[in-house]
Amino acid sequence: MIEYYKKNQNGGLISLGNKGEQPFLIIMNSDEFRDKKELFVHHKEFLHSLGSIRYCKAEVFGDCIQGTLRIPQKSEQRQPLISFGFYMTEQAIYLVEDVGDLKRWLEKQIDRFQSAQSSNQLFLQLLEQLIENDILYLSHLEKEMENMEDDLSHGIPKDFYIVLTKHRQKLSELNAYYEQLTAIGDLIQSHDGLFMAKNSEQWDRYTLRTERLQNHVQLLRENVLQLRELYQSQQNAQQNNVMCILTVVTTLFLPLTLLTGWYGMNFAYMPELNWKYGYLAVIIVALLIVCIEIVYFKKKKLF
Repeated sequence: MIEYYKKNQNGGLISLGNKGEQPFLIIMNSDEFRDKKELFVHHKEFLHSLGSIRYCKAEVFGDCIQGTLRIPQKSEQRQPLISFGFYMTEQAIYLVEDVGDLKRWLEKQIDRFQSAQSSNQLFLQLLEQLIENDILYLSHLEKEMENMEDDLSHGIPKDFYIVLTKHRQKLSELNAYYEQLTAIGDLIQSHDGLFMAKNSEQWDRYTLRTERLQNHVQLLRENVLQLRELYQSQQNAQQNNVMCILTVVTTLFLPLTLLTGWYGMNFAYMPELNWKYGYLAVIIVALLIVCIEIVYFKKKKLF
């Protein structure tokens, strides 16, 4: 368990506090939370949420807010970057996770939370930090899709559909993520009870920011649909070209098939069978038929 204390009335966080002083930020695992569960009125609901963290959510009670956060990777990986539960009271925030990723992340980011004056403000700064560079990642995805569109105009690249599917899955995950963060912001902002009504303007700005990120994701999802339609059009065009070639080849050899079938019947009284120029005549007729068909196909721009 790691505890951080407010340095003084002006804010600031330190890892050492005076004896008997109330910690401001506590990071613990689920077993440590269970050992102290009697200190938390709504521990049953919180422990139930920790059993399976699948999305971001928040629940407001009279004296606390509790919920879970599942932060996706800013990459093609489907596993979460950080996944933890939070239990916030007016005096402190308790962050609960078992893997250790949150502890390492907070140790690197702790200097960014020095200005927090309340648990509400500290939680807001934590959420803001989690989406700090998301616009850069979305811009990176947008650039990748623009490159995919340029490549598609010159032909269908290898593994194009696989890459497009990964982008679609990631954007669906991010869309749900920002929608859930917006819901958390709206819930805290609209609550009128106790400490949760503080920093209303900052929560409003945070909610607008998550909404803009979600709108950006929705635009990218529309781009994915357009790329998918363009890919399908390219596939259909290739199939049409193949069918056109097969049709031309079939049509080209159909008269020759008729000719060879006709003179392959070997009837006894076919005069061409005994004519010494019969074989040469059939070759000349076949070549003449092919030449006429080629001229016709080129005139109709089928070649």
